[in-house]
Amino acid sequence: MEKRAHFTNKKLIFDKNIDFPESSGVYKFYNSKHEIIYIGKAKNIKNRVKSYLKARKGEGKRIVKLKSTIKYVEIIITKTESDALILEQGLISKLRPPFNIQFRDDKSYPAIHLSTSKEFPAIYISRQKDSSSKVFGPYANVGAMRLNVSLIRSLFKIRNCKDINFKNRSRPCIEYQMNRCSAPCVGNISKKNYAQDVKNAINFLSGDTKKTIMDLNKKMDIYSEKKDYERAAIYRDKVKSIRDTQKKQNVLTGFENLDIFVLKRNKFNCCLSVLKIEEGWITSSQNFYPDLKDNISDKELLSVFLEGYVIENKDRKEINILFQGPILEETKEFLAKLRSPKIIVHKEDKLNDNLIDICSSQAEDALSRNRNYSWISTSLESLAKFLKIDAINKVEGFDISHTSGRNVSASCICVTKEGPVKKNYRIMNIKKDSNNDYLALSEAIKRRCKNLIKNELPLPEVILLDGGKGQLNTVKQSLDRHFLNKIKLISISKGPNRKEKYDVLHYGNYSYELTNSDDISKLLQLVRNESHRFAINHHRKRRSKELFSSSLENIDRLGPKLKSSLIRYFGGIDKVREATLDELKSAPGIGESMAKKIRSHFKV
Repeated sequence: MEKRAHFTNKKLIFDKNIDFPESSGVYKFYNSKHEIIYIGKAKNIKNRVKSYLKARKGEGKRIVKLKSTIKYVEIIITKTESDALILEQGLISKLRPPFNIQFRDDKSYPAIHLSTSKEFPAIYISRQKDSSSKVFGPYANVGAMRLNVSLIRSLFKIRNCKDINFKNRSRPCIEYQMNRCSAPCVGNISKKNYAQDVKNAINFLSGDTKKTIMDLNKKMDIYSEKKDYERAAIYRDKVKSIRDTQKKQNVLTGFENLDIFVLKRNKFNCCLSVLKIEEGWITSSQNFYPDLKDNISDKELLSVFLEGYVIENKDRKEINILFQGPILEETKEFLAKLRSPKIIVHKEDKLNDNLIDICSSQAEDALSRNRNYSWISTSLESLAKFLKIDAINKVEGFDISHTSGRNVSASCICVTKEGPVKKNYRIMNIKKDSNNDYLALSEAIKRRCKNLIKNELPLPEVILLDGGKGQLNTVKQSLDRHFLNKIKLISISKGPNRKEKYDVLHYGNYSYELTNSDDISKLLQLVRNESHRFAINHHRKRRSKELFSSSLENIDRLGPKLKSSLIRYFGGIDKVREATLDELKSAPGIGESMAKKIRSHFKV
């Protein structure tokens, strides 16, 4: 049973001849081009559809925009509310309407890998599947996972170097000296003994730590009887580390099975993490990223996801749920009514705080790794409207970094509707050392524009400077009128207390205070922060290279390659300076003669 209703005008008044049912079902909204823009379910279709006709104060941008776009509606009646939810989820998944919240699944979880197909296996962390390795995980608690790897390398001396380095090594590396590797690369351990260490590591990662602990306790007792208390303490600490790690991974909550949900946001993105516990152990985690184009509350996001999650897991008999934050009342009612699967909602308390914390850290880690830039297209449209230009395809940001006028570096970063385009990033070394940021910015922008024209590449519609009116006016005066006719030049500066929420946009002769949550502010802050990061990083590299080179100057036959090799091997110039003669001799490419020269150089 389906009926079509028409909106007669912008006031969104239904045709009076249309009578909507008061039963449960699904409704589909169409725009004037007969394109599906939104799918929803309702316990009472009549009340729900009519709610879209009424203007309410405080409605979000998304709802206001949706209401203004609706032209037609289609109704599908269902027997129960549960049937409506199942149908809604299926239609959304198939048709993907623009105003529905879509969740992108991140199926890449960190796990510990042992390359058991190799003669001397290595241990490493990866989010990629590898059929040639033995995989342990996934791990929800990344910190605990790294602790496990560190502990295994300390206990069993498993290598973590790349195969190419392993094959070409002629001397033990620093990992051997730090007692974290048995150096199979140079034959310091037999294949049989190394295989036994790998077997012990596998037992440990599989949860069979009893034998490992027994062996360690035996060795502790042996050294204690010999009154070698220092060595005995080493094995005692290893046993303690293993037990501490077990405590972190074995979540003792009183729950055999539990599904935990935590929603986290940052300025640009949103992530919903799901942590699964089975038989008291964390077994897996998943991250979902909603494709958000408008402001949607955490309550609404979590509610939509929970309803969909229950439908996806409808074959389970019982689902124990723990989530952080509030959900919609209608979602509470829906979960309470379900009989298959039976839903048991647990409240946050001290007993499960640690689970929420683990899930929160997972979401925060995922947010830091995953960038969703779907919002940028809207921000570019808003900025184009503000600057009164037709469209913006590309924004480029510039910043300057130096140390008291030395090693002046200028960064140029590029942002399109797809997000930051790293291949279009550029660094320009300003040859003349100077404290004048204005002149450095002018030189960098002129060089960039000339290069784009030379290579027949499009100029950006907007250039953003990190600075105030001074930078803006100086650069404007130095640029050719030809460029200014094609490019809108703007700048962004920090307001009071140098906080982002007080940022000020400078354009022409005017300044505008930015709101931290608006579209334009988010875009400009992204461009400014990215250009600043890129400039700083390059400047630090230049400065470090200069310091390093100057520290090792005038050493006969010590060329650039050996200098780089030394710094990598010891981890810094200070470590090279402090190294003993024997330590220097152990470095790749450094013989006794060169080691003596380096020691003499630093003594002087």
